[in-house]
Amino acid sequence: MSALSALADELHVDPFAQDMPVVLTGSRLAQSPLDAPAPVTIIDREMIAASGFTEIHDLMRLVPGFLVADWPNGSPTVANHGLGDAFDRRIKVLVDGRAVNDPLWGNTLWQDLPVRVDDIDRIEVVRGPHGAAYGANAFQGVINIITRHPATESGTTVISRLGRDGFHDHGVRINGGPGSAIDWRLTASRRGARNFKSITNDEGDVFSQESVRRTVVNLQASTQLTARDELRLQLGIVDGVDDRGYPATSDESPEWPIRDEDVRTHYLHGAWTRSFAADSELTVQFYHQAHRRRVAWVIEDGGRSIPTDLDTDTARNDLELQYSGNLAPRWHFLVGAGVRQDSVRSRRFFDSGRTLRATYWQGFGSLNWQASDALSVNLGGTFEDHAYSGKLFSPRLAINWALSPLSALRMSAGKSYRAPSLMESHARETIRYEDTIVRRLYNSLQKVDPEEVVHLELGYVARIPQYGLSVDARVFQDRYDGYLDDEVCRYRPPPRSNCADLGFATPPGFSADPLSTSTYYFLNLGRATVRGAEFTLDWKRPGWGRAILTQSFTRVHTGSQLEEENVDRSAPSSATSLLLIKDLPHRWRASLGYYHTHPVHWLNDGGEMGNQDRVDLKIARAFGAYGSDNEVALTVQSLGGRYPDFDAEKFRHEPRIFLSVRATW
Repeated sequence: MSALSALADELHVDPFAQDMPVVLTGSRLAQSPLDAPAPVTIIDREMIAASGFTEIHDLMRLVPGFLVADWPNGSPTVANHGLGDAFDRRIKVLVDGRAVNDPLWGNTLWQDLPVRVDDIDRIEVVRGPHGAAYGANAFQGVINIITRHPATESGTTVISRLGRDGFHDHGVRINGGPGSAIDWRLTASRRGARNFKSITNDEGDVFSQESVRRTVVNLQASTQLTARDELRLQLGIVDGVDDRGYPATSDESPEWPIRDEDVRTHYLHGAWTRSFAADSELTVQFYHQAHRRRVAWVIEDGGRSIPTDLDTDTARNDLELQYSGNLAPRWHFLVGAGVRQDSVRSRRFFDSGRTLRATYWQGFGSLNWQASDALSVNLGGTFEDHAYSGKLFSPRLAINWALSPLSALRMSAGKSYRAPSLMESHARETIRYEDTIVRRLYNSLQKVDPEEVVHLELGYVARIPQYGLSVDARVFQDRYDGYLDDEVCRYRPPPRSNCADLGFATPPGFSADPLSTSTYYFLNLGRATVRGAEFTLDWKRPGWGRAILTQSFTRVHTGSQLEEENVDRSAPSSATSLLLIKDLPHRWRASLGYYHTHPVHWLNDGGEMGNQDRVDLKIARAFGAYGSDNEVALTVQSLGGRYPDFDAEKFRHEPRIFLSVRATW
């Protein structure tokens, strides 16, 4: 029995009558946030709809401590409490329990996820290291995107959004009829947007532009084989084109011209669950996913026409089982194991036509002891073996103390890891002209170790029904060691340090007239400590609406321990988000989103960002049957116009103004 349920029985309070949510991602088990061993933010369906966001990564702006940025040269990126750069490889992202981080860099290709905002039931975000439950790379947090179960809907839904500058987003969702043996849903969507136009700075430098187009098709089906057994199947495909690069007037255009990049993603995900009792079940799941990119162009350099491409194929196969049950009335446990194989093929990134493969296996578990009606203790951990990082163990201890049926304190501590990606451990990014190397970019010149973080936090969670208020607050310290990043050296001796000084010999076949002598190599640079506090206040009043305020305060300390500059400025000292949802007469509803960050420096390909303020507005009117999702709406994203996200001197994201209609029958 949980602390919440025990105290509720004692005080004759029904906790479920107080609308206390249930989270899955805190410990891999369904539980109240009062009992979860980690801080979890829930972005529910109402927040998703009211925000007006049409891209999944933008929803992370509603999570305290999280930063979101987009840029025209790659995928959008997300960071938690600093250390953010172009590749958000320190956060594990799941869709219905399957890890979707790309095997090449370990980042998330947000625009290629085979799911749309309209298909999401909720998003659960663990706001801190969580390796004990999800293993390596759950380093700064876990984002679990949970889609709508086919059994929760019926009928057909059509969504259409049209805006200026060619923005469009159209989708259809078809559900199986009620009472059938198989619950199923088929969704399809097509969207396109011009995210960035090229800008010219005060010095006359011209920067890159980007437009994207995507088509997404998904099928989900589930069936109750017996009273105890459920079988669930999902499959989907994403097909699209990115149009990006530097205009001909830019100095970067010869090497990075405007080009079309064709992308395709597909996946298959199956899961079987057998329930033995109310709090005991076995789940076995398997998934396969693959991503392909095709893009080629010619670099014109001094009379030479140098062909190059960024063609890449990645794939993942994963098998996992998990069992939970009771050892005694006050002892609950979970155990599981999994094996995964990642593969990547890219002639440019590895200077070879062969496929690189890496195999991982892990065992995980947790033990929860309800020591008293108010006190619960959770021990958890994951032991894993990575193909090129070796054996890692991520432990956690969490203690929850119920102050009342609807409030609790939590103390947790543990250690988590980030394993190097295939790029960081095997890169040989090369451009060749005939038989000579004319450019060597990213290069794994030496073995690197996993990053590790020792984390400690104290949290408070409460629901105060008489005021319609929910509170989630915490203070934390994360100490990072072995921070992994890239540094630059040169094969031809410049006035400053070069590769030879570091013991890196010039590669055989290096051109006497290269495009560049610079190469980027990976190494562990040192330590950093992040301390901070954050809170969420969620207030609801029937007939009025809702207000969700998040606030974070963060400090990154490096001192002389970390060689990389700007890391101590990679988190804003303060960040705020406010989502106001106001019910109006005659079925109208207005929502306002305000997002503010103090100055921050995005690392590597990013740059300096000053104080940033963004305001979004959505005005909607419901129609049709009461309780339906039918609405017509006008949404304005960034009332202040074009806005910087990643580098204030180089990129300006286009604002969006669009009309939308959603109808179900």
